[in-house]
Amino acid sequence: MSDKKASSEAAWALITEGVTSARVEAHRLKHLVNRSLKLVDASEYREHLYQLAGDIISAAPARLLQLEQDLDRTALALSKMGETYLSARLPLGDKTEVEEAVDYAGFVSPGQRRSVDRVASRWKRRMVRGG
Repeated sequence: MSDKKASSEAAWALITEGVTSARVEAHRLKHLVNRSLKLVDASEYREHLYQLAGDIISAAPARLLQLEQDLDRTALALSKMGETYLSARLPLGDKTEVEEAVDYAGFVSPGQRRSVDRVASRWKRRMVRGG
């Protein structure tokens, strides 16, 4: 493996880890914001709080939603980019395990399932014939 390829694989992994960590933190922040909004809405000082910080109270959920969408978009792009690399590294048994888990969880469309089944069938026929 060339140094450049190893470096790009490491960079991809680091970026993926960063996006995943940021997405988890955004999720935690969302819970804090939602809890804060419930406290503000239940407070006897609700009107006063909105007078003091209404712009913040109103804008925080929208900003957080935008952050989550940006992170989800980036995570999707990284997963598409990494699919080929990871697929090439995993043995067939591991790939099958992942595909079955994803399929069982309902993440695979019927069209994708048929495509996976066709590839698996070709591989099985090839193995039965001896390579």
